[in-house]
Amino acid sequence: MGRSAVKMSQRLTTSQQWAAFIAIAILITGLTFSYLVTGQLRQQLLAQQQQLATSLVKDASILLRSSLSKDDRISANMILKDWVDQELILSATLYNSTQQPIAEQGLVELGGYDVFWLNQIVTDNEQLIGHLRVAINMSQAYDISQRNAALLLFSSVMLSVIIGLLAFYWGEYLLRANQQQIQALENLHNNDSLTLINEGANSQNDQALNNAINSLVRQKQHKTAVKKSFDNFMASPNLSKSKSLTYHHSALLFIEIQGLKELQQRLPANELSNILNDYHQLLSHAAKLYNGTVDRYMGDGILIIFGYPDKDPRDASHCLYAAQLFLGLVQELQRTDFQLQQLSFKLSAHWGPVLIAPLEMNQQIQFSLIGDTVHWTAQLAMQSKEMQLLVSQDLIDQLSDAEQILWQPGPSLMDLNANEHDTRWLDALPDNAEKLIDRQVKHIMAMKEKV
Repeated sequence: MGRSAVKMSQRLTTSQQWAAFIAIAILITGLTFSYLVTGQLRQQLLAQQQQLATSLVKDASILLRSSLSKDDRISANMILKDWVDQELILSATLYNSTQQPIAEQGLVELGGYDVFWLNQIVTDNEQLIGHLRVAINMSQAYDISQRNAALLLFSSVMLSVIIGLLAFYWGEYLLRANQQQIQALENLHNNDSLTLINEGANSQNDQALNNAINSLVRQKQHKTAVKKSFDNFMASPNLSKSKSLTYHHSALLFIEIQGLKELQQRLPANELSNILNDYHQLLSHAAKLYNGTVDRYMGDGILIIFGYPDKDPRDASHCLYAAQLFLGLVQELQRTDFQLQQLSFKLSAHWGPVLIAPLEMNQQIQFSLIGDTVHWTAQLAMQSKEMQLLVSQDLIDQLSDAEQILWQPGPSLMDLNANEHDTRWLDALPDNAEKLIDRQVKHIMAMKEKV
């Protein structure tokens, strides 16, 4: 029996289970209430019937006193005949002092009635001269109590059905809202289409849950937008010469984006993607002009490698020139766009061996940069300042025109192997390089305005 109940409950939905539980609870409550009320009503009706009958019998005994004292059977029968109505008083028998009946009226067979027998003495001058035995009909009181019991039972059943249906439909309504929440969470888990829950909540708890789910959806949308924008940064160079793991001594430019997380919380995913795409265009222009390749690295950092796949003696200089060009483009663009002003950048430049690992993704050959040089370049960017370039001594040693560049002393940093590294802040490039970069900034911005 218990297993059958468990199997039955497993076949029912939550709303059906709650509806059945509420309906049964109301039905049991209604039956109990009906039983108690019907019993109380029956007792009250019986008491009223008995009280009325007792009053009538007392009045009748006074009328019968004279007939009984004179032993006048005719007048006694006439009085009883007028008095017995066969509705409340079913039958009446008058006895004398010797217990002999002298008058009798009413029904003889009382098998189909609920009868209450009442005996009333008859006195004359305080002397017992006889008594009156009366059959009182209590069937009306029982009928009234049974009709009320039936009405109460019917009302209980109808109320349980109505409340059960209301509970079912309300449960289905709540379940639809929960199904939206479940579907949204499943979409988050499966990386399917992400949609916000816009329907009104049924309670504060539901609203809190909707807000939490919408917050997760927005975060996922932003991450997807950022990933999609950063995927534009991924390079697909010509790797026909070497498709195996190879080390290259290259110049690296690391650009750390500041304020991206705060911007994700304020902007919709599409607007954030547009902003990142604008910066991607700036990076692409800066890298392309100086033979650099843009690659996504990790987190909010963007890595540009110079000297791959084809090396150039001026790769170190190109790294610095591309950084200055990017900073110039950002400053120029942020003068007119408020949204772009909410992002800032910290730059670092370093030189060293980099392991190039070709990867095949989405039927395209891409590469991943691996090694301590990549890690140290990212660490330098963390120590850099907003809109400034921190350059390692290793890259400075590769410059042919280092003496013509203005530097400011930078911090001495310790790597994971406890080796100390000197750094410099880039103050200004040679005059001819600065003029070239200014012309490039104006040219690129003019092209952007035309577009």
